[in-house]
Amino acid sequence: MSDKTALIVIDVQRVMYETPGEVPFDGETVLEVIRGLIARARKVGTPVIYVQHDFGDDSAMPRGSDLWQIHPAIAPQQGDLVVEKTKPDAFAGTRLKDVLSELGATRLVLCGLQSDCCVDTTCRRASSEDYEVVLAADGHTTFDCDLLGGEQLVAYHNWSMGKRFATVQPAAEIDL
Repeated sequence: MSDKTALIVIDVQRVMYETPGEVPFDGETVLEVIRGLIARARKVGTPVIYVQHDFGDDSAMPRGSDLWQIHPAIAPQQGDLVVEKTKPDAFAGTRLKDVLSELGATRLVLCGLQSDCCVDTTCRRASSEDYEVVLAADGHTTFDCDLLGGEQLVAYHNWSMGKRFATVQPAAEIDL
């Protein structure tokens, strides 16, 4: 399957883990799950594509700043690809679709942050673009909000994405 599958790692940037007072639900465990997915993908030759959000030069984490960088625990290696984006949808205004086409990828395994924003939006868009989408159930997370805790948001998104947009599986069960 590795010639048709790509692993998409969404917005696992230092800002998500290093902003004082902001802690993603089960963040360190999710980071380890993502690290495991990346290692397995590299081992079997599945392309690893990092999606990196650019919040703009006037943000607290301008492009090129330390907080903008991909988390060092899962830093890209030679041969990995990085696609920058400015919107929650990793396809909108980016080269992601072209990269996937060049790779011949028809099946996307998604993981990253935030479940209720960029992971959700990218999952829906990938489904609309007719990719086979797999969401790592334990490979995405988010932050508490005023209405729900991060744990509930992750559970809800696993349920809602699994209804129509993706196959939702624990990372250990995903073929890469």
